[in-house]
Amino acid sequence: MNQLSKTQKTNILDNVKKENGMFSLNGLYELAGSPKNKDPRTWVKQDNVKELIHTVSEILNVTSNHIIKSKRGKGGGTEAHRQIALSYAKYLDPKLHALVNEVFFERVEEEKNPDLIVDRAITTYTKKGYSPEWISKRITGKAARNEFTSTLKRHGVSGDGYQRCTNAMYIELYGKDASGVREKKGIPQKSNIRENMSALELQAIQFAEMLAKEDIEKNRRYGNEECAMVSNQAARVIKNSINQFRNR
Repeated sequence: MNQLSKTQKTNILDNVKKENGMFSLNGLYELAGSPKNKDPRTWVKQDNVKELIHTVSEILNVTSNHIIKSKRGKGGGTEAHRQIALSYAKYLDPKLHALVNEVFFERVEEEKNPDLIVDRAITTYTKKGYSPEWISKRITGKAARNEFTSTLKRHGVSGDGYQRCTNAMYIELYGKDASGVREKKGIPQKSNIRENMSALELQAIQFAEMLAKEDIEKNRRYGNEECAMVSNQAARVIKNSINQFRNR
């Protein structure tokens, strides 16, 4: 683990995340070079770790077996909630511990000065190779998305209603729901669709959400079905406008 970069270390859990959302403590142990007397079975027996597991369980209002699980035999090991996994990673590597603390203090400063959050997003997306135009559309699009979902909540959307409204837009713009869009773009099913959109696609979905938000508020639309219908109609207007321009 000492050979990893700062970015890799602060994102170390990404390397050991399981499909069920848990994280492999054995994977972390191997990444750290399997230090003597620091294996997961030894670590979880410590009183302070037991207390941590109990505390996280209480905070999340679940039993401890939802926080940490162990399986014996071939293919077994210990899996844990991210809170527990991160604590174990910090225990394995003091340098990682310091880096995680540094990230925490950075987030505290961002709470005081939100502009720092935007600066961090721009820096991160730039490192990933996105263009300034795309980054601008992504950041403004996230703000529009938050306003849209807040409006949906105020107008009685619940449960899978948010997914239905989003899919109503995707079906109009792409002819497919979210799963189909990922397949069409050739990206993993759990990946973020919008981070795989073009700048124009981001702008289109942003306008659709803004139009839907305006209509829902102005005409007092309410509930999953009605808001999903408006979302589809808004996306259709945007799609038709794009097609008309391209076919002029």
